[in-house]
Amino acid sequence: MSQVLAENSGPPIDSAFEVLSYNQQLIQFADAKAGNLIVINSLFIAAAQASHNTSHSLLLKLLQVPLVLAAGLALTTCLLVIMNRSGLPKMPRRDCIFFGDIAQRKNMNQFVADFTACSEQQHLEDSLRRTYILALIANRKFSLYGWAQMLTVAAAFIWLGHSALSVILS
Repeated sequence: MSQVLAENSGPPIDSAFEVLSYNQQLIQFADAKAGNLIVINSLFIAAAQASHNTSHSLLLKLLQVPLVLAAGLALTTCLLVIMNRSGLPKMPRRDCIFFGDIAQRKNMNQFVADFTACSEQQHLEDSLRRTYILALIANRKFSLYGWAQMLTVAAAFIWLGHSALSVILS
């Protein structure tokens, strides 16, 4: 009985890898959402440039400046979301989870040997460390995405105002 309790005293390795996978999916979700905002803001910028040539009203031309600025800032912020970020904590050793650490082995046999030589406790600790790093990455991405989303909403309101005004003035 005491052996069973000792084996169940910590989180199982399967649970740790499920949490790792969940955090990886959050990162992929943030990247996909940022990609959608890149498309939307690129369309706002293209539309502002296209209407710049056809707009005869000074007011309409003046509305294009904040539109391009808001959409441009949102687009740039989205690029920061999907870019690789530095400044994350370093792992204490090469693990058998991260592709960069795996690929640093001299060959596949070295990876297999390193993986099988590690205890389940080491794999669990490596998984939890990687999960922490992924959570930091996800936190950064969603924070930046929030800013990009607000800028996109601002650009949308400016574009709607510009569109409504161009209908009124034509």
